[in-house]
Amino acid sequence: MNTPNKNSPTDKTKNSKYAFVQRQEDDFTCIKLLSDEYKDVILKYGKVGFAKDEDEHGNLPMRFDYDIIQNPNKIELDTNEFVDHIGDILVELMEKQIKDGTAIVE
Repeated sequence: MNTPNKNSPTDKTKNSKYAFVQRQEDDFTCIKLLSDEYKDVILKYGKVGFAKDEDEHGNLPMRFDYDIIQNPNKIELDTNEFVDHIGDILVELMEKQIKDGTAIVE
């Protein structure tokens, strides 16, 4: 897998939390986490959706699938903190795509 330690200068996100990575044989792009807590974890997002009803705080909860592609440091990932972390990244990516007009809605 082509796994840079930081985003390339041409990457418009210029984000220190993650970088985009992709193997030549794959037809999908993954996210490599760069933060100290989850350093070098590589994941792929799957299906993303929203709950039909608001929660008790008036928010519409987001639901998403993901697959861990690599976890070389054997970090514990079965936690709410990890899901919140990658959920925040997903929201950031979605907001950027909506702003850029590149979001695909099915």
